[in-house]
Amino acid sequence: MRTRTAVIVMAGLLLTTLTACGSSDKEDTRVDTPKPPAYTVANKKEKTNTGSADLVIPTATVDGAKAAIQDYAKTIDGPVNYSITVVRSNADKTYVCRGEWVKDEQAAELYTGGRVTSDTWPALDMNCPDPKGS
Repeated sequence: MRTRTAVIVMAGLLLTTLTACGSSDKEDTRVDTPKPPAYTVANKKEKTNTGSADLVIPTATVDGAKAAIQDYAKTIDGPVNYSITVVRSNADKTYVCRGEWVKDEQAAELYTGGRVTSDTWPALDMNCPDPKGS
């Protein structure tokens, strides 16, 4: 009798465990990054530890500029601090969005005075005032 009771209890616990594993109350927290618009890289300058580039997007919006900056940041290899600026033309003196990519916490402290912080590295800090509005 004890063996039968133990088997029933174990089967119940197993069923409860499997049911709990099969469902989740958590929301899907993935964020889909929009596809970046086509951009032209201009005024690219790289030194040993720093770099900068302008991304020219004639019809840039803030969301598109952010996506382009994120896309370009994936290509950085070498410098530990990088400035990425989105403009609507190569002659434009105002920018839609500017991103500062930092490789790690040490570089963030050295090049940004600790202004850029993150739980994961590399990190990307963005400022998107879009003064001409679009």
